[in-house]
Amino acid sequence: MLLEPDNPERDEPVARRSAIRRDTVRRTLIVTGMLLITVCQQAVADEKRHTDSLRLFHDSVRGILERRCLSCHNSNDQKGDFSLQKKEELTDSGYLTVGDPSSSHLLTVLLPDSDGNAPSMPKDSDPLTSEEIEVIRAWIGTGASWPDSIQLSEPVISDFAWWSLQPVRQPPIPEVSATDRDWVKNPIDHFVAAAHQKAGLHHSPEADRRTLIRRLSYDLLGLPPTPEETAAFENDSSGDAWERLVDRMLDSPHYGERWARHWLDVVKYADTCGYDKDKLRPNAWPYRDYVIRSINDDKPYTQFVQEQIAGDVLFPGSPDGILGLGFIAAGPWDFIGHVEVPESKIDGMVARNLDRDDMVTNTLNTFCSVTIQCARCHNHKFDPFTQQHYYSLQSVFAAVDRAERPYDTDPAVEQRRADLQKQQQSLD
Repeated sequence: MLLEPDNPERDEPVARRSAIRRDTVRRTLIVTGMLLITVCQQAVADEKRHTDSLRLFHDSVRGILERRCLSCHNSNDQKGDFSLQKKEELTDSGYLTVGDPSSSHLLTVLLPDSDGNAPSMPKDSDPLTSEEIEVIRAWIGTGASWPDSIQLSEPVISDFAWWSLQPVRQPPIPEVSATDRDWVKNPIDHFVAAAHQKAGLHHSPEADRRTLIRRLSYDLLGLPPTPEETAAFENDSSGDAWERLVDRMLDSPHYGERWARHWLDVVKYADTCGYDKDKLRPNAWPYRDYVIRSINDDKPYTQFVQEQIAGDVLFPGSPDGILGLGFIAAGPWDFIGHVEVPESKIDGMVARNLDRDDMVTNTLNTFCSVTIQCARCHNHKFDPFTQQHYYSLQSVFAAVDRAERPYDTDPAVEQRRADLQKQQQSLD
């Protein structure tokens, strides 16, 4: 086998081509690596932007939109043909340009216009704070991330502090100046004196006895004192004259008559039905007298409430258990809608529903000092009730009908009547 001798001149192009090929591969690898690094860096940057945007959405943006915008711009009530409830509704509306806050109409309506006029949104509400606007701007600029699975909803009961419903705390009794120490008689006076001192005021001089008895009599009895009562109090030099005067007025039957009027006003009591015909209620007065008697008898408030809501169940042997139920029927009653129009007709259904509504609202207004009637149509804006709460409570009264119920003021007479009725039935 013959071997050709090496020929350097012939091998040189081959070596050169190999070197060029290696150099090309090297450069390709370098460029590819650089591209991969760039892509990775961009991916890392995009991931960070998405993470930042998502954090802004969960931490701030979602709450801002739900509290300040969603009541008007939701899927059911799209004011301005615009909803913020779902991500696709926001993007499809054209109000949002992802990554470009300056082109996003959502941000534009939250800012003052070029003439310095107030922002157009939120309508009929305070503008967003500068911090809230900057959060939304940053959220849009970082990609406006919003998980597809999340649908905004209006704030629920637990989202609010409800300051008026917080537990009552005993504040420390403030110190008073030396000049007021002889004036204060109880802890309330300490707070009054401290407020006076802060405002640079001084308390009025103590009222004379004639003024005191008139004030007390009007407050407790609703009547002026007689000249004889006034003179007797003015001439009473005993140390407990004031205390005995208070006790005497609290023992007066006029005390219950005076303060029952306040209660009857709250429960909307009337001797007539109201509405168009305003027909007389011939048997409304027993509830009125029950309230007067309960106040004069110093009945425990818990029992007073129980008798008016479920007295026939909780106190079946007591006449007051029946009389107290007059509370449920104390409000206005549409005689035409209930009597002259069949319940099968729309007007009859409306009258029945309004009667249930009155029972619900009267109960909550009276015993809880809160309104609930707004929740008949939507979640309450100011009190802690949702529409579901309202109709759940209304269902409690759904089976309640107004009716005349006989009663005996004396349990012994009631028992005797029941025995006679049984005897009569046995004879029949």
